Amino acid sequence: MKKSIIAVLVLLTPLSILAHPGHGHDNPLGPGHYVGNPEHALPLALTIAVAMFVVGYAVRTLSAKAQKKD
Repeated sequence: MKKSIIAVLVLLTPLSILAHPGHGHDNPLGPGHYVGNPEHALPLALTIAVAMFVVGYAVRTLSAKAQKKD
């Protein structure tokens, strides 16, 4: 029952409420839109930073484990 209520609410929520001012003035599919608008640039930068941290941590951990085996 809970899942069906959530599904109905998601379907009834218009996607236009997710738009921020400025949509339509430049190419919304171009990279400039995502880099030039803080609404997109900040989450993008945070995602890249977290991904770099996770990859770096994994590389350091695997490297340390490989050195211990030798």
